Amino acid sequence: MAKINHNNYLDTIDELIVDAQKRGVVHLFTDGEELTGRELNINGRDLLNFGTCGYLGLEMEESIKEGAIDFTRRYGTQFSVSRTYVTSGFNVELETLLRKMYGHPVIVSPSTSTSHIAVIPTIVRDNAAIILDQQVHMSVQTACQLVKPRGIPVEMIRHSNMEMLERKLIEWQGRYDKIWYMIDGVYSMYGDIAPLDDILRLMAKYDALHVYVDDAHGMSWYGKNGAGYVFDKIGVPKKMVLVTTLAKGFGVTGGITVFPTEEMYEKVRVFGGPLTYSHPLAPPLLGAAIASANIHLSDKIYTYQAELKERIDYCNKLFEVQDLPVISNPDTPIYFIGMGHPRVGYNMVKRLLDDGFYLNIGLFPAVPVKNTGVRFTLTRHQQLKDIKALVNCIAYHFPKALAEEGLDDEKVFKAFKINTAMLLHSSNGHATKVFAPLPVPAPVKDFGYTIQHENSINNIDKNTWDKLLACEGSFTWDALHLLEIAFSGHEKIEDNWDFHYYIIRDNANKPVLATFLTVGVYKDDLLSQAAISMQIEDKRKDEPYYLTSKTIGMGSLLTEGKHLFIDRNKTDWKEIFSLLIDQLLVLQEQTGAENIILRDFEEADEEIRDFLLGEGFVKIAMPHANLIDNLEWNTTEEFLATLSQNSRKNIRREVLKFEDKFTVQIKESITQEEAELYYEMYLNVKSRNFSINYFPYPKKLFAQFQHFPDWEYVFLYLKPENKTTKENLPVAIAASYEGENHYCPMILGMDYDYAYDFKAYKQILYQIVKRAKELGKSKIYMGFSADLEKRKLG
Repeated sequence: MAKINHNNYLDTIDELIVDAQKRGVVHLFTDGEELTGRELNINGRDLLNFGTCGYLGLEMEESIKEGAIDFTRRYGTQFSVSRTYVTSGFNVELETLLRKMYGHPVIVSPSTSTSHIAVIPTIVRDNAAIILDQQVHMSVQTACQLVKPRGIPVEMIRHSNMEMLERKLIEWQGRYDKIWYMIDGVYSMYGDIAPLDDILRLMAKYDALHVYVDDAHGMSWYGKNGAGYVFDKIGVPKKMVLVTTLAKGFGVTGGITVFPTEEMYEKVRVFGGPLTYSHPLAPPLLGAAIASANIHLSDKIYTYQAELKERIDYCNKLFEVQDLPVISNPDTPIYFIGMGHPRVGYNMVKRLLDDGFYLNIGLFPAVPVKNTGVRFTLTRHQQLKDIKALVNCIAYHFPKALAEEGLDDEKVFKAFKINTAMLLHSSNGHATKVFAPLPVPAPVKDFGYTIQHENSINNIDKNTWDKLLACEGSFTWDALHLLEIAFSGHEKIEDNWDFHYYIIRDNANKPVLATFLTVGVYKDDLLSQAAISMQIEDKRKDEPYYLTSKTIGMGSLLTEGKHLFIDRNKTDWKEIFSLLIDQLLVLQEQTGAENIILRDFEEADEEIRDFLLGEGFVKIAMPHANLIDNLEWNTTEEFLATLSQNSRKNIRREVLKFEDKFTVQIKESITQEEAELYYEMYLNVKSRNFSINYFPYPKKLFAQFQHFPDWEYVFLYLKPENKTTKENLPVAIAASYEGENHYCPMILGMDYDYAYDFKAYKQILYQIVKRAKELGKSKIYMGFSADLEKRKLG
């Protein structure tokens, strides 16, 4: 199986966080000798604090602090004994108080994350399945990975999408005893609330559906005894487990799990992973938590809730008169103002920090890149004048940050799919602000440049196109004309590609940017590890379009080379590139595509990297293109001298040793019969190669090959004495594009009956290199995948 280097997801996240750190908006440090709750001292400046989740301000409550101090003095700083051996009596006292709050059995753990790790692997039995909401907290997602080695399927659906959930329930009902849907009650970024009524309806309809809820952000500020948003709305039904927190609104640290039955409670108490071997809550935290639980069981909690509600209502009224994209639910103390592009978010947060406000940036991977925003929270610590100052400051800086980054609010609204929309709404259905429908712009001129957008290469001058891009890959005017024919008129949606060509010209009518893109159905695991794709393909046998998305991709899934021409000598080339991206966003809106993929940029090009990050794109390492550009040799020995010692040994042992077993034919065109054979041999390769996972090319493409100019075909035959059959059929075929100075082998077909004994795959790669040298080419685009074998050739 061909192997490639895959992108590391953590590297992508690291790059974004490092970028945000450079801009001074994350990884900050507090100064000062004390905290007040209302202010944070950062870099020697006192900032109004709108960035923490202590919604009721209980972390500064005197009785809670005294509880921690009292327990520290009496019991020390830790109780270092596993709960399997001895449980602190004060731990039992705290759980008894929490049981009074919920009326259900409760287990306390050192953190909410620990709760998930203890509970999920215990309650999810072997004949079960897990469905993750796309926005469920990362700590839940991490804990769910622990059950996958037991063969338990873990799949994700789009955020709060009940239609997708029900489709999955219909599919899995009867196959699994329990299907666990993992959600948050109040989501931490957008402050939106899970559709609890819809979930209850599905729980009643499908016996197998069970729900696991993390309501950490709904805790304390809402409901009777501050038991949280979810519990107040629906309690803890028999088929639900509720996890919440002693942190955030509760004012301490730790996790709470509320069980529907004593039986489930006992199983987790006895067998719950870290509950059996890790430390319990330390005495200072127990003292503080007991004090906070007593507040929750008193009328005092309602006074505190009312004070926070006053601040929420006041903030909502302030936003009613502002034309700002407030994305969050106004019933919660979490606010999210859409910024769209990360660079606008960075700009905005920096401006607010400079004006004396600390808040957060909502950034990938917590939210999609194009849905970056400014996130802030309300607490009892803030005064009404603080809230007014912040809202006014956001309203003042929002248009300035957009203008400074070359964007406008219309693009932000589109990023969050806001057209005729209620930007600020409440659960009673009352809209406080309604925006008119946004027209889809289709600019022809901008910044003095003219944009030409065509749906067919036939509408573009052949000489102009080939002059700009023919020398960069396998996409001449003629080749694209035939590709348009090959990828149209099919029954299967994946076999039809829509082509889009863009040329941007300056005032002198000189092209300064040119590219083409295709719109088609991509597999979401296009660049996943092969083992993952193989598992997904099993699923696709019954559901062909499982985990697929309509995608706009620069170039196509067939062509290779540099698909973008841009005149980097222009001082405003970034503005020119932005014009293209604006066009692609319009195209995305028109086609309903979920993703835009831009490709073929040099890894070391930091200027392009920074530009695209600012435009809302995430850098993903693509597979190696395996370019061979050292063809300054004339003999086999000279060729070998260009290779490493290990590669020379390998080529001699596995390529040159068998070269005399083969004959090679170069054909300028192929017959219909040869095209059909080629297609079957291509499918042999495709069915074995999951390193880049895409839908197989349609058979019509191979029928078109005989019409492709500038293409030739390398046929590799075994000599008759080396074959077990008398048929004179090739054992390998490669279609190659012949450019002016470059050579691109594009599609490989193999007969695997002879692939191993005579190393036919390595042989045809070698013959391709020899052919490029024979033609006098200066470089070869060897294509993606099989990196190890291709690198041995230079």
